[in-house]
Amino acid sequence: VKWGNSPADMSAITTPIPSQANQLRPFDVRKDLDAVAKLVETCFADTLDEDGRRYVNHMHAASQNPGYLRWAMAVAENTPMPFSGFVWEENGFLAGNLSLIPYRYRGQRCYLIANVAVDPAYRRRGIARSLTKAAIQHAHQRGIDEIWLHVRTDNDAAYNLYQSLGFSEQAKRTTWEIKPLSGSNVTPEPSTDSTGIHITRPQLRYWDQYRQWLRSVYPPQFTWHHAFHLTALRPGLFGSLYRVFTASHIKQWAAQIGDRHIGLLAWQPHSRHADHLWFASTPPDESRVISALMPHVLQQLTNRRRLLLDFPAGRAILPLHETGFHIQQTLTWMRLA
Repeated sequence: VKWGNSPADMSAITTPIPSQANQLRPFDVRKDLDAVAKLVETCFADTLDEDGRRYVNHMHAASQNPGYLRWAMAVAENTPMPFSGFVWEENGFLAGNLSLIPYRYRGQRCYLIANVAVDPAYRRRGIARSLTKAAIQHAHQRGIDEIWLHVRTDNDAAYNLYQSLGFSEQAKRTTWEIKPLSGSNVTPEPSTDSTGIHITRPQLRYWDQYRQWLRSVYPPQFTWHHAFHLTALRPGLFGSLYRVFTASHIKQWAAQIGDRHIGLLAWQPHSRHADHLWFASTPPDESRVISALMPHVLQQLTNRRRLLLDFPAGRAILPLHETGFHIQQTLTWMRLA
């Protein structure tokens, strides 16, 4: 499973596992946080992005902050951050970790399994399987409605493990990335060919269409961990008030042919190192809308930072590559049947 976004605590998990009492135990944020950070660095050194490395550093620093550790223990089961989980320990060495992130989706209580990591010297011994089974058991005991996880599409061993434990594939999603402008990375001029696509501002009278497209591309079960809220993209007074009250700074553009709107693109500042783009369109027009809309928008984002676009895997690959994006990662989302 891809390393996630945050640290972990297991004070709320007390499920005994007698047969492995000396090896498998609940995560204890007070003593395990720094060791888990080191394990994440070891296991995901080749795949950690800039935000991931920054968060690992945050974990190291937080492990030395008593106030932070007390807060993490208090909110372990009530905040969508990995403050719960299990670890595998042998002779005082933390060799494996699994984080549990609680969240709600359409009124259901859910867990996301994340940060599953086993030290290379301890692999092929069933540790990841034992950690995952313990997490499933704990979720069932707490009456959790759904258990999810995501795994990189190139990690066949992990995919097969989770499938054997009852998880089934629900979707594949790709994170596309484009880096800040430089002398060797200059966005091309907007297309002025005969496509007939006109770039304009989104209009309230098309909101039902925009919302339908956005819900199709960004289902809440796959985007709850992003700062994505449909209301923040709504044109008109209501959307403007929502953005003011939630301090959401968003820019939007629409693609139009004649009097028909066929696409929407929004920019939203996010973390210290990257901003997000949200794109949706009528499926038949998806590729040509990207080809016309994306270069124009990238030129409007002066002094832009690194940009990330979350999108269903396998779609609009050619126009995104031609616009300067490259694939950062593709994840398979799985749910316990």
